[in-house]
Amino acid sequence: MREAVGAPRFGTADAYRTVTSVLMVVIGIVILARSLPSGIHLQALLMGLVFAGLGAYRLSFVAAYLRRRGTAP
Repeated sequence: MREAVGAPRFGTADAYRTVTSVLMVVIGIVILARSLPSGIHLQALLMGLVFAGLGAYRLSFVAAYLRRRGTAP
């Protein structure tokens, strides 16, 4: 299968960024899951939400790249 002209390949650096983004989402959820049963603490709530949100934001770029690459003729 040919790739689209001008579309950069998905290299090892991109794979590394994708893995770290997924781990950020997982760590954010773990922070929230472990901290909420002991009571709502602002710092733990903020860190969990920031990690999960930033990881999801980074993954949106990966999804857009894969979607754009998949629809190219």
